[in-house]
Amino acid sequence: MDIFTDSVTFSQGVEIITDVLYKREQNKLPTIWDFEEFRTVMESKDQRLKSFFDELYLSTNPRRKSVSTMEKVSKQLVFLCYFICGIRNMFVNNAKRDLGMYLDSTGTPNSTIDTLATMGLTLTSRSISYHKDSVSQKHSATVETSLEDSYNNALLLNIDDYHSIHTIKMPITTTTSAPVHLATILLNPIKTQPAIPRQDIHNLTLVNSQLVVTGIENYFMPVYSLSHNRRWGFRSVDDETKLEELTVHSYDVRLKEKRSSRSLKDTVLVDLFESNLRTMDAYIKAINIAASVPAINKYIEDGNVIPVIADWPGQIHLRTAISRFLVNGSSSGITNKILSFLPMIGPLHISLNSRELILFQYQPFFSEMYKYIFDKEKNLPQKPKPWRINLLLELSRSAWQEIAKMVEIKFGYMCKDPEYLTLKDLLDNTIPLVLDIYAVFFRAGDFNSYLESCFRVWVIFLKFNRKNYSKAPLMFLSDIFHWQSKNHPILSIMKAELPKFSDTPVEIFHSLLRRNTEKHHTAEQIIKEGRYINYLRFNDDGFKENFIHNSTWAVYQYSSRNIETLTRKTACFLLDCFSEIYIRIKRKNLQFTIPPQVALVRPIKRKKKESDTNTKSISIPAMKMKEAWLCHFPLGYSSSYKPSSSGCDSYSCITNTFVNEGPGQPLTEETGRVLPCGHAYHDTCFIQDGSKCLHCFDYIKDGVDKNVQSLLERICQYNSSLG
Repeated sequence: MDIFTDSVTFSQGVEIITDVLYKREQNKLPTIWDFEEFRTVMESKDQRLKSFFDELYLSTNPRRKSVSTMEKVSKQLVFLCYFICGIRNMFVNNAKRDLGMYLDSTGTPNSTIDTLATMGLTLTSRSISYHKDSVSQKHSATVETSLEDSYNNALLLNIDDYHSIHTIKMPITTTTSAPVHLATILLNPIKTQPAIPRQDIHNLTLVNSQLVVTGIENYFMPVYSLSHNRRWGFRSVDDETKLEELTVHSYDVRLKEKRSSRSLKDTVLVDLFESNLRTMDAYIKAINIAASVPAINKYIEDGNVIPVIADWPGQIHLRTAISRFLVNGSSSGITNKILSFLPMIGPLHISLNSRELILFQYQPFFSEMYKYIFDKEKNLPQKPKPWRINLLLELSRSAWQEIAKMVEIKFGYMCKDPEYLTLKDLLDNTIPLVLDIYAVFFRAGDFNSYLESCFRVWVIFLKFNRKNYSKAPLMFLSDIFHWQSKNHPILSIMKAELPKFSDTPVEIFHSLLRRNTEKHHTAEQIIKEGRYINYLRFNDDGFKENFIHNSTWAVYQYSSRNIETLTRKTACFLLDCFSEIYIRIKRKNLQFTIPPQVALVRPIKRKKKESDTNTKSISIPAMKMKEAWLCHFPLGYSSSYKPSSSGCDSYSCITNTFVNEGPGQPLTEETGRVLPCGHAYHDTCFIQDGSKCLHCFDYIKDGVDKNVQSLLERICQYNSSLG
């Protein structure tokens, strides 16, 4: 019997495999990077290849290698097969293309790529450029194909600006650089939910203050008397979850902690175009570009609406455009297609702005904490990066959870000292709120908790008079309550797939775009690269998943053990702060009093005269704040009725004497409570007032009316400029 009957020579095996690979690539089938899958496909074409692959595998000396090493070797064998077949037939080049495209995306110089091409390992840099050009030219067809299966599903749109601000060019007169400003339009299908009908989606009053106030009173005020931690409890998470949450505002897809959420597989790049997105016309242009896609145009003509998840400029400009069309119709120069797009504030922007706001407002406190736990001599930077903000906030939250019970027992649950309440409110209420609103509630799909947190974080924006964001959540809440009154289907879709209503995809896309472009790239080159990223869809590129070494994955700066140590040091710092307050109250018997001249918020422009009573501040020594205003204290101190030093703060308290405007009778733990806002109530008085703090509710109502009125006036002002 001929022993070679069921075997092939090496050259015959290469010939057979080359023929199979050539036909696969002609039929546009994907590259196979798994050795066992590669072997199975080839042997299904010719059984004689079994001996060929057996010999190939044995040639690697597998008995002397570990399992993990052989996993790497098997991938190398696949590339070896592609390499040899590429030598035999130059048109078998998908593997070369994948390697070349990866090297190009990492900024590898063309000269290096061309050297590797000469060795037969990659395509030439020119071929790579031609391939990108071809993908860019076919982008419209790619978008249409991508949307074929999503016509009956809910669709979401992301519109955001992208800036390449370090572009260096040849000097022209006095100009040495020309930043590239682009607008990104992404479409995200929700394949588990039906299309959202346009009927009754828009509130014709745009923002209804009465609807918001009623909703706040009915849904949120009964539980607003509880701090965040009392409302939802202390969180206990594993080390992996904590590290992942610390990177919530880090969009680098290489982070190990972001691997599970880096996919853009279902995201479709509608397009990139040159624009700074600073005007209403720029946003209308973006909407028109999206609506010009045949599949999207048919989608909205059939009566469906597409929510646009965007930042504050996207909210105000798109709502202004909708208002202008409703008021002026076709004479506004805006088509009725604008009504098929629904602006919605991005949760990522709410989270990021609230975290930055808290660290900025309590900068001296966090700066001292930073120096204490990191043994630094320099202060915390005035504008820390998001990852550092997240770390300091998380350390504060974790440390407070360790010492909270001890501190509360020491001070007693009825302590109304303003300094103590301020530090406690920051740690027990504000910090956990800004940490959880997006990272926990939104991403977990907890619609009710996220909605309540939006109200709570809006109160923070209101208290500190945060520009724009004292209005943005009100538009969102107004829409929610409007849809509830109409029983609109969008609510059930949001409750089922809340994490999809996010601006995260566009931030991840921009991270990819920055990593794949150079500072000298023109707008045209960046657009081409963006379209190619859309073509690859990141996770679909088997070459990256199989060959990028683990060392290229970025790792968070601190390990779980580091964070545990830092948490203990933070707890020591907080105990020092509380000890300073305790000594003042218990040993020195000194009250912390707030003069009536202290202003509500930090003045925008400092007056030259320090004696100006409208800008008077107060220091909070235990928190290392030399200047503070009423906004830094719990909410009750911003209301028209400031918390008394003792006694019940209810308007209708029957135990109050109000003799000479003196305080009411003292409260005990058995008969009353001190709320997070600083106001205190007898239990009977609190129930009589509807189980809510009426002083703070009045402040909140005024805040809603004031900001809604300001918002509507702003939109009307834009509309009056028509013509």
